[in-house]
Amino acid sequence: MALRRFAHENRTMSSPRNIDSNGPQSSLTPRSRPSYGLHRSPADTPSISSSVPFDWEAARSMAPPPYATPSKSRGRKSLAVGTGTPTASRKAVVRKKGIIERIRNIPSNIAFELSLFPQNIPLPTPKTSARILGGAVHVVHFFILATHDNEDGWDSISGTKRSSWFDWSTPITLLFIAFSIFNVYNLCTRTRSYKFHRRNEPLASPHAKFVVTSLDLEPLQRPTFKQRVRADLWYSFSYFWRFLFGLQPPKRTPPPKEKTSRVQELEVWEPSEMELELFGIYSPAHALLWISMGSSNWLYSVLIMVLMGLQLNALTHAFIQLLKDKQILASETMKEYNDVFVYPRVNPIRRDVAVMTHQSEVVSVWEE
Repeated sequence: MALRRFAHENRTMSSPRNIDSNGPQSSLTPRSRPSYGLHRSPADTPSISSSVPFDWEAARSMAPPPYATPSKSRGRKSLAVGTGTPTASRKAVVRKKGIIERIRNIPSNIAFELSLFPQNIPLPTPKTSARILGGAVHVVHFFILATHDNEDGWDSISGTKRSSWFDWSTPITLLFIAFSIFNVYNLCTRTRSYKFHRRNEPLASPHAKFVVTSLDLEPLQRPTFKQRVRADLWYSFSYFWRFLFGLQPPKRTPPPKEKTSRVQELEVWEPSEMELELFGIYSPAHALLWISMGSSNWLYSVLIMVLMGLQLNALTHAFIQLLKDKQILASETMKEYNDVFVYPRVNPIRRDVAVMTHQSEVVSVWEE
């Protein structure tokens, strides 16, 4: 009602009136006064408290409101003032280096690439590298076995017999066996340590133990050269006079001790992907099978190596996938718990609600 009364009074002031009944009629237009108190849509103004003048032209022409009714499903994205006209994207100008500048930058580029060596070399994936290494070792073992079979056949034909067990293939075979044992050692000893600072009860794991760790995140500041010289001079002076008077020698000031605490440490096995794949392809068992392989049992040895490799690879990949699935389950469980219980209580969704209108929505302002 206050809005209708205000509009009616303003119309009465701006309506034509007769100055003299006998004289010519003239209209007086009052001075336009801005009206405050009406607000636009909160999404169309920089602040929900900003005021705009009353738009009489929109009220007379019954124009549609400049804002649409906001849907309930979609929330307000921004409070910035929208112009309504899309602005064209600015085309960036990229400056290209000339041939002289590129020639000058060649030494710096070479030095930069050398500083990144060997990380900048495009190496294959760990699985591919393990398969290449394992396959190459098996091929070398095959050639060694084939060479031995040919020499044994030639010796049987010529009637001679080899008396020495050490030949050119023995160092290579020992090297491959050492390589497989070294791979197994790295695979079994690759761990990562985790410290539990808030766990007092012992962990139910054979890899957990109590250790003393430092709680200072930053190292202690070392005294300066002047401080050390001053301390040594004072110690020498005090020691000299104490020695003359037959007193006990002075004690040096002990350095500040670090803050330590007794916490639990858990060593978790973290194998490398390349070492796992190489262990399934070429293990110490494969090397021993190649050594014991001969012309009479080569078929059984090859079948045993293939079956053992397939079993190890299948078991390893299945166990790794099981660990990944458990991680996914744990992460999704925590995500659902946070979405359902934690986030709605910690960060409740709030919105500004206001009753607003526009000049064009006022119907029959002057009629009562």
